[in-house]
Amino acid sequence: MIPYKNSQLSPQERARDLLSRMTLREKLAQMRLITQINRNFDGEAFDRVFPDGLGATYDTIALKAEEINRMQRHMIENTRLGIPIFMMSESLHGFFCDGATVFPQALGLGATFDPELIGEIASAIGREAHAMGIHETYAPNLDLSRDPRWGRVEENYGEDPYLTSRMGVAYIRGLQSHGIAASPKHYVAHGSPEAGINIAPVHAGERELRETMLKPFAAAFTEGGAMSVMPAYSELDGTPVHASRFLMTDILRGELGFEGWSVSDWGAVSMLTHLHRVASDALSAGKAALHAGIDMEAPNPFGFGAEFAAAAERGEVDIEEIDQAVYRILLGKFRLGLFEHPYAEENAASALNSDHARALALKAAEESCVLLKNDGVLPLKKEACRIALIGPGANLTQLGDYTAPSATDRAVTLYDAIKARIPNENLLYEKGCSIAFAEEEEMARAVQAAQEADVAILVISDNSSSYAGVGWGDENAQGASVPTCGEGFDMHTLKFPGRQQELFERVAMTGTPLVLLAMTGRPYELTQADQAASAILQIWYPGQEGGEAVARLLFGESCPSGRTPISFPRSVGHIPCFYNHKPSAQGYYHKPGSYEQPGHDYVFDRPGALYPFGHGLSYTRFEYSNLTVEQTGEMAFEASVTVKNVGNRPGEDAVLLFLSDLYCRVTPFVRQLRGIRRVSLKPGESARVHFPIGFDDLSFINEAMKPEVEPGEFQAAVGELRVRFELQPV
Repeated sequence: MIPYKNSQLSPQERARDLLSRMTLREKLAQMRLITQINRNFDGEAFDRVFPDGLGATYDTIALKAEEINRMQRHMIENTRLGIPIFMMSESLHGFFCDGATVFPQALGLGATFDPELIGEIASAIGREAHAMGIHETYAPNLDLSRDPRWGRVEENYGEDPYLTSRMGVAYIRGLQSHGIAASPKHYVAHGSPEAGINIAPVHAGERELRETMLKPFAAAFTEGGAMSVMPAYSELDGTPVHASRFLMTDILRGELGFEGWSVSDWGAVSMLTHLHRVASDALSAGKAALHAGIDMEAPNPFGFGAEFAAAAERGEVDIEEIDQAVYRILLGKFRLGLFEHPYAEENAASALNSDHARALALKAAEESCVLLKNDGVLPLKKEACRIALIGPGANLTQLGDYTAPSATDRAVTLYDAIKARIPNENLLYEKGCSIAFAEEEEMARAVQAAQEADVAILVISDNSSSYAGVGWGDENAQGASVPTCGEGFDMHTLKFPGRQQELFERVAMTGTPLVLLAMTGRPYELTQADQAASAILQIWYPGQEGGEAVARLLFGESCPSGRTPISFPRSVGHIPCFYNHKPSAQGYYHKPGSYEQPGHDYVFDRPGALYPFGHGLSYTRFEYSNLTVEQTGEMAFEASVTVKNVGNRPGEDAVLLFLSDLYCRVTPFVRQLRGIRRVSLKPGESARVHFPIGFDDLSFINEAMKPEVEPGEFQAAVGELRVRFELQPV
């Protein structure tokens, strides 16, 4: 038997043997991804266009198992070496396919502070993708959401590296347990673009990179075992990531030990020429990308195209670098078992949107919603309560980017969920306005409904780019709503989009108790709402079961437990606003001012967030006591705290441990999240919660850009409790 066809040999042995049998053209073909090759696949036509094979294809939404299988069967049985194609797709918050389960968008999943749940969700996603013959998905997104103006904030788990790393590792393990390669993106530092504009330069030194942005990716590879990676479009300190050997090889492979394959982001290699201008032509771009550590180019050849092939045949491209890239791709195919079974399941559609997956989507939606404010109006009473339901999100559940548009048709709306709970005569529904515009008559009807009701529920809404066209208006020529969020849709303001700001102000002026729901992909400016609304519930893009979940929360059938995974700034002028800043970041004078009495730092306001990272209210109350830190080893401690439900409702609490290095020769962060524990407690019930503390939790990045722990005094914090502990010199 030919060695590479022998499944008893190791993937490494098989990959090396196959590589040795390949022509240069066949090797280069493995470094290319072309989209939708599986659509109406014709073997003879494929062979004419791709005589040397192809490394991968990509498809989403309208996948058909029989087409995928016809393609793969041809690769195995009718090509010279029988190399199957990587079938790639998306799975940011659900498998990106018609009929698949749609979970809350990633920022909402971050608000659950529940890594265990995210692992279960990823496993359900992996089951659906595997059934359809998918081998790799571009997820999770491990960028840090450090500027809410950026349209891709919705795709990330939040602003914090520890939270993002815990969610990312859980996601990767869950997805890969079904034989799907996770491809974390966007390695690295994509989430802090200049002015919040997508793909803009990132301004960060190496220490900041290592202390914050790199940490989730390091965990993804060293703990999660992610098999693939997608680099960022952006540049860091003058070098685009797709051309950075320091990031893609020295750190990724040298320091982090990553052995998988890299796939370029869409068109990113060509951007080295036409956007970043670090390569004068396609060949230069291809050489730069290959040398940096890019193994496969998507979604069509530019840098790894005809000019690159001709130069390689002339000996002008390093053949060892080509062989290394191809070896990584082949090794991945062997590790995933593609040579034995690259196919979709015959009954693939039956694996989509199972009862188990829908139950997970509902649970995730409930846990993701964050009660930001409540003066006692929530939970609502179903009896004798006349509700005015208003806003563009009231009868349309926004699901976020990377969602098959058809999913909207089966998503539960808040209108339907409330209508099922109260008499028809007690529900007054008026849209009020669309994402962008409104007729005066429809806004007047909404205001009138609020005046006639006992409580007004106003659902402010974003619209993400999966549903959007280009241009500004309620609908474009294709009938798609205006986009306000998603990739390439960044904001210069954090006021509510379009006429929704006016709708909010006019409804608030009626004096009817107002419950504001924010169905959005980013934090908006809620300073005015914090003063005018009786309650504010941030519901993000809540997934297909979102309407039911939100209704349960509104009527007290379940208890809010979400926390803010990103800080809510008081205004756009308060950006940056992340919580894990340096001691000098938010002023020296600490004398905030107002228009009545100007002050220092900000003359007419105060620095800091309106709702800080980790904020979240409940219908019950949790009390923390007896916070202790005990040393358990030379450089190991354990923090413990007692949590008690002192309210009259059962509920869940996300207990967060923050650590501070009080003095350090490199300026420390004021505090950093270092532990998450979710507990479920009945009224009067208590639990003792424990957090291990180790080297990584206490370390900083020293002058040699290495982690180091400096002896001295530290502080642990849970809620309002603080306790100091000391690490003695060895």
